[in-house]
Amino acid sequence: MAIFLKLAILIHPEMAFAAGHSQVVWLKLAGFLESFLGGSAFLITFFALVNLFGQAIFLNRIANRHHLYPKATYLPALTYILVTSLFKDWNYLSAELIANWLVLAMLSAMLQLYSPTDVRKQIFNIGCFISLTAMLVFPNILFVLLLLVALGVLRPFKASEWMVGLLGIITPFYFLTGILYLTDNLGLLRQMIVIGFKLPGRLQHPEIVGTAAGFLLLLLLVGTWYLNHFMSRMLFQNKKWWWVVVASFLISLLAGAFTVARGYHQWMAMLVPVSFIVANLWFEERKKWITTIFFYLFAAVVIFAQWYPGMPERASAPASGKKPAPITPHKTSLIINCNRIHTI
Repeated sequence: MAIFLKLAILIHPEMAFAAGHSQVVWLKLAGFLESFLGGSAFLITFFALVNLFGQAIFLNRIANRHHLYPKATYLPALTYILVTSLFKDWNYLSAELIANWLVLAMLSAMLQLYSPTDVRKQIFNIGCFISLTAMLVFPNILFVLLLLVALGVLRPFKASEWMVGLLGIITPFYFLTGILYLTDNLGLLRQMIVIGFKLPGRLQHPEIVGTAAGFLLLLLLVGTWYLNHFMSRMLFQNKKWWWVVVASFLISLLAGAFTVARGYHQWMAMLVPVSFIVANLWFEERKKWITTIFFYLFAAVVIFAQWYPGMPERASAPASGKKPAPITPHKTSLIINCNRIHTI
């Protein structure tokens, strides 16, 4: 299904994307990936799709481990593949796509806070995941609010545990600051801390965007209705887990608005909780025709969004023989070769 639904992406590959030059860590990582993959747009796009497939399996493992649904299936993974296929921006290699690994790891660790063993270790890890994802996409620092919600819902209040979470958040930034200081590039840290409020501008293909966004909203509403229906039969522990998932959706939606990115990359973190919520639709027990209709509608909308009326207009990546617009570097020791990295 992943190969079939994302075939248009493979036919029209793109280089890695970056939201300006504030994503210092991502530019370094993207430059390494580009050189490792030989500067091939197809291999870079295929690498992005492999990451999406791996994230779908990881998401499915989280759902099955915590018994979020009536039975263990691969439907949550399928939902993530379908949801990420609605907008083409969500299928190309970007900092937001890689950051979703950290979002999944963060959410997995949060759902384990209910266990009485290794709680402080889990809280410290959650703080580190939040810092690391903020290094790639700084507005994701708002997931600190999700940590507070998770601690409040899943744990009795203990000041020591909250301090451990704060220590986990500070630690990655502490090491990054030390590295930048030793290399005399401390100014890059200030460059990374960029936050704003920007929504997508003029819609290039409003019929595609409207159809995909409207259908995703419909699925979210239907999935929420089924979730509310299933909650009446859940254990109290499962209900608390779902409250954390719903809170992660609201916070990721807020974080997506406070960004300097252009397009729809900014809301990729939201796709993780959205997939969890929408997947409730597939567990309709009595009226199976409902799930069948929604599945084929989902596939039809994805095909429409991917193939009609062709690829949406995008800012073309710099040609291999041309250099991008000059920028003022802070230090040459960390200047990234952006000749082929598509910088938005």
